[in-house]
Amino acid sequence: MTPTNGDGPVEEPVSLPKTGYVNGKPGGPPPEPVQVRLTPRRIASISSAVEKALGQRDSAGQAPPRQNGFSGDTLRAEFQKNPAAPPPERNRRSKSLLPPDVRKRLQADILPQVPPSRMHQGEWKTNRAQMFARLFIYTWTALKWLTELGWDKIRGRDSLERRAVRLRKSIESLGGSAVKLGQQLAMRIDLLPYEYTVELSKMLDRMTPYPVEYAIGRIEQFLRRPLGEVFKDFNPVPIGSASVACVFSAYLENGDYVAIKVRRPKIGETFVADCAALGLVLQTLEFFTFIRPGLSHNFLYDFRQMLLDELDFSKECRYTELFRRRVHKRMDFVSAPKVYPELSCEDILVTEFVGGVWLRELLNAVEQHDEPALLLLKEKGIEPELVARRLLRANQFGVFENLLFHADPHPSNVVVQEDSRLVFIDFGACGVYTSRERNIWRQFSYYHQQEDVGRMVQSAMALLEPLPPIDIDELSKRLENLFWEDLNAFKSKHTQWWERTSARVWIKYLELAREYNVPLALNTLRMIRSTLLYETIGARLYGRINAFKEHRAYLITAGKAARKRVRKRAQDLMFKGPTPDDYRTFEQMMDMGNRAMYLAQRWLDQPPFHFSMMVDKFVYAVSVVLRAMIMFVFFTLGGGFLDLLWHLVTHNQSLSWHLLSHYPFIEPFMVPIAKNVTDIWSACKEVLMWGPYQFLIGVNLFLSIRKVMMRMFDKDVKTSGMS
Repeated sequence: MTPTNGDGPVEEPVSLPKTGYVNGKPGGPPPEPVQVRLTPRRIASISSAVEKALGQRDSAGQAPPRQNGFSGDTLRAEFQKNPAAPPPERNRRSKSLLPPDVRKRLQADILPQVPPSRMHQGEWKTNRAQMFARLFIYTWTALKWLTELGWDKIRGRDSLERRAVRLRKSIESLGGSAVKLGQQLAMRIDLLPYEYTVELSKMLDRMTPYPVEYAIGRIEQFLRRPLGEVFKDFNPVPIGSASVACVFSAYLENGDYVAIKVRRPKIGETFVADCAALGLVLQTLEFFTFIRPGLSHNFLYDFRQMLLDELDFSKECRYTELFRRRVHKRMDFVSAPKVYPELSCEDILVTEFVGGVWLRELLNAVEQHDEPALLLLKEKGIEPELVARRLLRANQFGVFENLLFHADPHPSNVVVQEDSRLVFIDFGACGVYTSRERNIWRQFSYYHQQEDVGRMVQSAMALLEPLPPIDIDELSKRLENLFWEDLNAFKSKHTQWWERTSARVWIKYLELAREYNVPLALNTLRMIRSTLLYETIGARLYGRINAFKEHRAYLITAGKAARKRVRKRAQDLMFKGPTPDDYRTFEQMMDMGNRAMYLAQRWLDQPPFHFSMMVDKFVYAVSVVLRAMIMFVFFTLGGGFLDLLWHLVTHNQSLSWHLLSHYPFIEPFMVPIAKNVTDIWSACKEVLMWGPYQFLIGVNLFLSIRKVMMRMFDKDVKTSGMS
C-alpha cells in the first residue's frame, strides 16, 4: 500500500545500509521496521485520545460539532480512509481582545521612537584643533597677566590682593568655562591663597547673551509645537545671562508666570575642550615635577564632573524637585521653585518665577544701615535676625537630614519672601553625602559641644582620608592648636562677628591640607564652602549670631523628631511583631558580629612591625628607573634606525642628486657621509654622541631622580593590614 499526502503518491523511503550500530559500535544489519496494523478499533481509540487531549469533548463524552464542518464521525472516517494524512486545520485560537487592524498597529518596536530626555545623556566631543586653540587663548591671557604683574613689581605696587584682582579680570575676559574654572578655584582654598578665593568669588554672572532666535528655535524643537502654543507673552530680553545659560520669562496657558532657562549653544564642546587643554597643562607640569605627580588628578576629575553636571538641566530639575518636596515635610519657611518636568529637558529648564527680595538686597540694607528700607521690609515680616537663623537651619537640614544640599548659596541664589520665607534657586551645584561622612560631621559637632578637642582632631583627620604619606603627628598637633583657638573664641563674650563663625577654622584647615598635599573630596569642599557662605551671610545679617548654638537648637528639634520615629517603630515592633526587614537586619547584625570577631583575632595576631611603606618606596624607585631605561633604549634604537636610514639614503648617488635638486637646503647635512655607519649599533653610537640627545638624556635622568627623592622623603604610614 502506497501512502499518500493528499497530493499524490509519496516515494518509497530510501533503503538503509545493511550495517548498523550497537551501543555506539558497528554491528550487524539494522532491524526490520515493525509493521503496525491499524484496526478500526485502534483507529477509534486514537481518535478519541486526540479529541480528549484537545479538550473537545463535553462532560458526557460526546464530541461537539465543529465550526469547520468536521465532527468526530467524519474525522474518524477520514482517518480510516487515509491514516497518513494530517488532521484538518482547526481554529484553536481564542477570540482576540482587539481587532486585527489595531493589533497590527501595536506590533511595533519596543524602544521609544523619541527617547526621553533622561534617557539621552549629553555627550560632547572635541578635537585637537579646538583643544590647542583654547590652549593658545589661555596661554596668551596668562602671559598678559604675568606681564601686568611684572609691571606692578617694577612700579612697586605689587600685592597679593592686586594679583587676585588682575586674575579675576583676566578670567572674566575669557568667559565661558573660564568663569566656571574661577568659581571652582574659589572653592579650592586648599589650592590657592585665601585672598585669591575671595576675589574670584566676586566674578560677575552677567555675560553677553546669545541671540534669542536660538532659544526660541531650541524650545520649539523640543516641544514640537510653536512657541505661542505653550508660552504666552514670551519676553525676548533675557532676565539673566550667565556663563552656561540665559533665562527668559513667559506665561503659561493656565496663567503661571515661569522662568525659562536655555543652555548656551556649543558650550558643552567648549567645556570639554577646556578640560582637555587643562589636563595637558597639568600633565606637563607633573612630568617636569613642578607639581607633585598625581596631585592634580582629583582636581581635574572634580572640575570636569562639576562642569558636566551643571550642563545637565535634567539633573537640576530633579534636584530642585527633591529639595522642594523633602523640605516641605520638615520646614515651612524654606522652599524651592516649582518645576515643570514636562516642559524641561537636558538643556531647557522651566520653573515658576519666584518673586521677592534678593538676599543681596537685604544684605546691602543691613550693612548700609538703610533705615527706610529696613522699615519697609519689617512691615512685610522680613527681619534680618530671623533670616540669618533660618539660613543656618536650612544648611543643617541639607547636610544632616536631606538627600542633598545646596552647595552654592550665594546671595544671588536666595530669594526672601514675606514673613522671612526663603526660596533657594539654581540647584546646578549640589552636594550629596554618604552615611560615613554624615556621621563624621555629627561627631565633630558633638565633640565641639563637649569641648573635646582631641576627638575633634580625629574627626577632622577622618575627613581627609585617604591620607597620603605625611607626618600625622605633626598635622594632628597643628589641628589641635587651631581648634583650641577656635573654641576659646566661641566661649569668649568679647569677640567680633567673624570670630563667632567657623570660617577662620575651615580656612586654616584647608590651608593645612594644601601645605601637606592632601587632596579633598569635592563634596567635602562643597560642604565647607556652603557652610562658610551660610555662616558668613548669617553673621553679616545679625552680628550676635552663634553658629554652634544654632546647631544645638537644630539638634534638639531633630532629636524630638527622631524620638517620635523611634517610639512609633518600637510600638509597631511590640504589638505587630518584627517585619521581614527586621529579620534581615538581625541577620546582618549576626554577620557583623562574626566579622568583628575575625578582625579582632587578626589584630591580636598581627606582628608589631610594619614594612609595607618601605617596600612601596623601593618598588616605586625601581619602577621609575625601569621606565627611564625603557625610554632610553626605545628612543636610542629609534634614533639609530632613523640615522641608519638617513645614511643609506644619502649614500645613494642618484637619490642624493634628486634630493639636492629639489631641496638644496639639506646639502650641509649630506656632506658628512660617515663610512663607518654600516649597522644599527654604529648608528646608535652616533646618536649617543649627538649633543642635543645627551641633553635630553640628562633632563630625563634629573626628573627621574627628583621623582624618586620626592617619594623617599615621604613619611611612612603604618597600616593595620586588616581587611
